[in-house]
Amino acid sequence: MKIIFIMNSKKTEKYFPKTISKKQSSDTGMAVVLILLLIGFFTNSDIYFKIAIPVLIINMIFPSFYYLFAFVWLGFSTLLGTLVSKIILSIVYIVLVVPTGFFRRLLGKDTLQLKEFKKNRNSVMKTRNYSFSSRDIEKPF
Repeated sequence: MKIIFIMNSKKTEKYFPKTISKKQSSDTGMAVVLILLLIGFFTNSDIYFKIAIPVLIINMIFPSFYYLFAFVWLGFSTLLGTLVSKIILSIVYIVLVVPTGFFRRLLGKDTLQLKEFKKNRNSVMKTRNYSFSSRDIEKPF
C-alpha cells in the first residue's frame, strides 16, 4: 500500500513515466541483455552468457515482460540525469566561473562599469552613431 502511494505522489510523477510502450519495454530488455553480457565478459563467467540467452528470447517473444523493470529503469535514468547534470554544472561553476570572477576582481577589472553606474544616476551605456552597411551583415565578425 505504501509503494502505491509513493509511485502516485507528485514528486515521482515527473521522473517515472505514466505509460510504458512496447518499444520501451523491448529496449529495457535489450539493456538487461547487454548488462548481462558485459558482466559475463568482465568476470569471465559463463553463467551470465547462459542467462543472457533466455532473457533475449523472452525479450523477442514477449517484450511486455519487462514492463515493471522498464518503469523503474526509465524513472531511475531520468532522475539520475537530472541530478548528475546539476552536479556537473555546479562543479563547472565552482571550478571555472568563481575563480575567474575572483581573479578579475583582484585585478580591478570592471567591464560592466558597475562602479561608474553606482556613482550617479547617469547611464554608463555608450552612444554609438554608426551606419550599418551590407558588408556588416555579410561578415558580422
